[in-house]
Amino acid sequence: MIADINEKLAVSCEALAAIGCAVLAALVTTTVFMRFVLGAPPHWAEELPRLMLVWSAFVGSVVCSQRRTQLTAGILPLLISNPEYRNYVDRFNNLVLLVLFGLLAKAGWDLTELTMGQTTTALQIPSAVLYLSVPVGCTALALIHLGLLVEPKENL
Repeated sequence: MIADINEKLAVSCEALAAIGCAVLAALVTTTVFMRFVLGAPPHWAEELPRLMLVWSAFVGSVVCSQRRTQLTAGILPLLISNPEYRNYVDRFNNLVLLVLFGLLAKAGWDLTELTMGQTTTALQIPSAVLYLSVPVGCTALALIHLGLLVEPKENL
């Protein structure tokens, strides 16, 4: 059941990250054109692309964790040849990441609450919009690693 939820979460995050990257590319292209061709950079030239980059990175990291392409980079089988030991190390890794993402989500939520009353300079939106990416992304990552921790293990 949790594997199905995590798969749907990863697919949704992949779509959001792809949209975010496309929007980021359009924003940067527009900014470069306006700055160097028209000589008048837009007032949002730094804030909006940064916002898109941060959100896309946090949302995209969920997909990387679900597909197991993040953090380990396939090095575990090179370091540990015994499949049983590899499973123990993988479970320990998922447990540590679950705890760390939980702590980061809590800290990110606290920071989001602290910055709710502040606004950004150019866009005049709450600064918390940027910082909200931390608890949202880390909560999704914690869910993914919880699923990886409890799923039955085959030989990695």
